[in-house]
Amino acid sequence: MEKNRKLAALGAGALVVGAVAAVLVATNSQPSPAANATGNLEDRIGNVAASDPQTGDKVYIDSEYQVVKDLGEAGKLTVEGEKKPTFEITVSKVQKLKSCTLRGFGDEITPENGTFLLLDVTATLDASASKAVDEELAIMPLDASVFGVSPGQNRNVDYGVSTVASYSCDLENALDVAVGAGNTVKGQVMLDSPYSSGQVVYDPQESGGWTWAY
Repeated sequence: MEKNRKLAALGAGALVVGAVAAVLVATNSQPSPAANATGNLEDRIGNVAASDPQTGDKVYIDSEYQVVKDLGEAGKLTVEGEKKPTFEITVSKVQKLKSCTLRGFGDEITPENGTFLLLDVTATLDASASKAVDEELAIMPLDASVFGVSPGQNRNVDYGVSTVASYSCDLENALDVAVGAGNTVKGQVMLDSPYSSGQVVYDPQESGGWTWAY
């Protein structure tokens, strides 16, 4: 389990065809490029993910296996040996709200956990993703259930942010629930957080993803 968590988080720097959503998953019929290489798989992933393949910048991973990003900075999954990211997700803005408008009714509702967090998110899945999976469709999920929050860096992540209240909020530009291969989506998603400040986490498998401070 520990090893799997590390692989998922490190994969945020260099995708070993697979990782965060079980959508880009290495299978026996379609092994990842790293799996075919020589040497210890985990060590090779760690070496590749130590720096961003596009910029060469160091990849910072906290104790919860989340890759640390600034607001507006993209989290990327990149097939080993490639330069172009296969998947990118960016949280560019986080608004803290005490209430929202109930969808379809117009009443004001309050969060169940304490604070609504309205995220501005952009996500892209490259068309090449369809070649990397043994599935009919290659998609990455983007609904509230694949996000989490923590009170700060290196703190335990709470994934219970997709409440009835958060899903009931009326959003002018609601984010699609997933992004498919060859597409880019942009919009807003509402989380219901117990923390008025801390970290927003994108982590579909709850095993390591990216985190942005708010």
